[in-house]
Amino acid sequence: MARARRGDDGRYHGDLPCAYCGALLDQKGRRRVRRYCGPGHRTKKYFGTVVGLITALF
Repeated sequence: MARARRGDDGRYHGDLPCAYCGALLDQKGRRRVRRYCGPGHRTKKYFGTVVGLITALF
């Protein structure tokens, strides 16, 4: 599995997998870790979590 490392300047370098689809994302020296390919995958992951919590209650 790929890893992003935090450099001495506080920026992340390397690749991390998308939390939804698993595609590798190059961090390109960002200050915050990029966790999703785009806003669509972030939304799908959120709604999946919400639906999972609601179905667990009933």
